[in-house]
Amino acid sequence: MKRKLAILLAAVMLFALVAACADDTVVQDAAPAATPAPEQPAVTDDTEEPADEPAAADEDITLRFTWWGGDERAQRTMEVMDLFMADNPHITIEGEPRPSDAYWDVLAVQLEGGAAPDIMQFGGNLPDFTHHLQPLQGFVSDGILNVGSSDLFDQAVIQTGTIGGDLYGISLGTNFLVLAFNRTVLEEVGAPMPPTDWTWDEFIAYGQEILPLLPSGVFPFVDNSANQANYISYFFNQRDEPLWTADYETFATVEGAYAWINLWEDMRDLGLIPPMDITASFPETGVENSALVAGTALFGLMWSNQVAAFQGAMTDELALAHLPLGEHDALVIQVSQYLAVNVASPHQEAAAAFIDFFVNSPEAGAILGTDRGIPSSPVVRNIVAPQAGAIDSMLYEYLSIAAPRTIPQGPNLPNDREFVDTLRLIGESVGFGVMTRREAAEDIYDLIQFLIGN
Repeated sequence: MKRKLAILLAAVMLFALVAACADDTVVQDAAPAATPAPEQPAVTDDTEEPADEPAAADEDITLRFTWWGGDERAQRTMEVMDLFMADNPHITIEGEPRPSDAYWDVLAVQLEGGAAPDIMQFGGNLPDFTHHLQPLQGFVSDGILNVGSSDLFDQAVIQTGTIGGDLYGISLGTNFLVLAFNRTVLEEVGAPMPPTDWTWDEFIAYGQEILPLLPSGVFPFVDNSANQANYISYFFNQRDEPLWTADYETFATVEGAYAWINLWEDMRDLGLIPPMDITASFPETGVENSALVAGTALFGLMWSNQVAAFQGAMTDELALAHLPLGEHDALVIQVSQYLAVNVASPHQEAAAAFIDFFVNSPEAGAILGTDRGIPSSPVVRNIVAPQAGAIDSMLYEYLSIAAPRTIPQGPNLPNDREFVDTLRLIGESVGFGVMTRREAAEDIYDLIQFLIGN
């Protein structure tokens, strides 16, 4: 079995090499999995404090700012940049948005070559990049970053951005998994709406109930068995078998992986998710390759900050359903993204000031909405929430119901980009009948053990 896993891992590495050479194409926002940075020397002690700043107020400064996402995020982000530059006419900010599937390859090359932007967006892979980042606590104590108290900023997310005692990332908002569904089609075929609460058995029973009502070629659910690390992690947490803990342990079992594989393959046999040849044509990395957007399936997993982009790509109305419940609470409200400062930036104080504006300005918050998650500043939340549009209001309502069922955010599985890429290959192998369900479960277990170094 480990030989098969080694072959899969080699295929993943080859795929990553090819992807790194591919042309960039614009896609909509996704929640990218973590990608480790190229190995670099550790940051030396003389970089632990902010670089000498500030520049004179009349000195012209240019900052480069990079993020991933689609056109809507780029528009919102650049509006905030314009607001900041209007208040700070000596500072020019040049935006470098990239599609999510190209972002990490480009950033890795920039960091390795010493040409990375001053301000960079990261996800749960922030710990993999700290040797490239400037610790920010000095800017907090200097009053440039106003994130040091709970009345100004949620302190739980400050803790997740703190690694080894240093603050490296400032939260852009909190995020959570949701099931979005096509309300319009359900209403048109006379199907019942999903319940507020359901177990996995009730989830499957509901799919069987609505399947006969759907047009030919339309399936109740997107196949989300192998395209999202956080969904399988959610399932394992329900079994009280966390994939990875802060103590560098895994409690995952082969039986847990087998239960996950069986759940989805049973749904495939029942016609509740598409056959694998259809699933393989929808990578589910964004709206441009989603079975939900294409109308092939009615329920699809996504991050809460993606709902607006998915709705914007569809004429049918979306609504939200909660994830199936298990024996244990498992939903995690986690930091969606962070902003961080390049340790090599010559204008670190100005970069920190822009980050402060980005996360603490009510005007910026009104523009950004929940595109990068629920704002981490209570001041911004109190102003933004009453002005929320239909999608944001739906997310706030969803969160009010889901919050009591949440568990604390844990660390990402090491190299979880590799985990997702290999998980997809394992899922396709069992879906196409190349390996058995038991073999797939053993490969998932071996993959977890491999990634944590066991």
